[in-house]
Amino acid sequence: MKNRLKKIFVDNIGLKLLAVLFAIGLWFIVMNVNDPTQTKTFTTNVEVINQDVILSQGKYYEIVSGDTVSFRVSAKRSILEQLSGSDFSATADMEYIQNNQYVPITITPLKFAENISIPTKTYSMEVNIGKAKSNQFTIVPKTSGKPADGYGVEEVTSNTKTVTLYGPEDVISSIATVEAILPVDGANRDVTDVVALTPVNSSGEQVDTSKLDFSKDKVEVTAAICMVKNIPIRVDTSGSLADGLALASITTNPSSIQIKGESRDLNRVTEVIIPGTVVNLNTIVSDFETTVDINQYLPVNVKVLNAEDAIVRVKVDVNNKTSKVFKIPTDNLTINNLASGLKGEFDEKYVNVEIIALQEQLNKLNENTISGYVDASGLSKGTHSVTVVLTLDSEYQAKTTTTKLIVE
Repeated sequence: MKNRLKKIFVDNIGLKLLAVLFAIGLWFIVMNVNDPTQTKTFTTNVEVINQDVILSQGKYYEIVSGDTVSFRVSAKRSILEQLSGSDFSATADMEYIQNNQYVPITITPLKFAENISIPTKTYSMEVNIGKAKSNQFTIVPKTSGKPADGYGVEEVTSNTKTVTLYGPEDVISSIATVEAILPVDGANRDVTDVVALTPVNSSGEQVDTSKLDFSKDKVEVTAAICMVKNIPIRVDTSGSLADGLALASITTNPSSIQIKGESRDLNRVTEVIIPGTVVNLNTIVSDFETTVDINQYLPVNVKVLNAEDAIVRVKVDVNNKTSKVFKIPTDNLTINNLASGLKGEFDEKYVNVEIIALQEQLNKLNENTISGYVDASGLSKGTHSVTVVLTLDSEYQAKTTTTKLIVE
């Protein structure tokens, strides 16, 4: 029995070894046919590490390109099918930045590291390096939109007063203020919400924040809503202008104001009057301006909604009058109060009358259409000198003029 077993293993040993080798080779062939080595492209995000190498120098960096990387991986098909981009780590180490612009990217498999190969190739992230700056800004809470009819924004506050911004020096230097804008459309009660911070430049335009870091990017803002009413501003005057001057206009800026208070108090107010003691025409000899705090002319329990609107500018424009002599047909003059049985006619066909007014007002007059009268009370037959009274609007002043009237 022992010899039979020995004979089985020893006889034709060469052929048997060849058969074993053939079987092993065939197994490799079959495996490679069923699970061949293949190459596949993956994409993953690149993580920047050791940023302090740049930041510690008072500089900043921004990524120009290379925040993702695509690369080829070779492995058995069965392994490739189990991989995705998230199974690889891609890092750009700022410690190895080249020419202050390019950062080498290192790709590391997170699994199957011994069963895959990544062809040797240089991958780089391109960056811009610039001078950085940090600055603290006061947060300016504001509102957008319009509250419900009859309501206004009394006060806006935020729970945080300041914010620190870090980024490129030129961007930080362009920021004039940081706003926190709370929408209040249709509001009829107090509004509170968390809103994003918005840096703006001196022109009120929003600054690009893509390169900025905020110590806090959102704050809580509260808008106090109250009842309001819009009323016009009227100006009274006292005294009168000197001869030769005419009042051209009286204006205020603003021309109307919003007031706040309880509804019963607001309903009693229809306008606010600046008294004549402010504009005394007796003392005005040229254009005149002054400012007043309008709150002092409002009833108790009623105030201007916005404090900055309480200071009202009053502007008085005066013009110098001029004169012009008009040749008025006497046919345009009526003879009044002539005694019964008498008749009168003018000795001349025209009468010259000097009229004083603003030049623009004088330009409106047509001497052929100017009318007037003379008073013939108590006149008897004969030739009389009578005073001509013209029918003119109040902005015109006619100098005393006489003409000859023949009574028969």
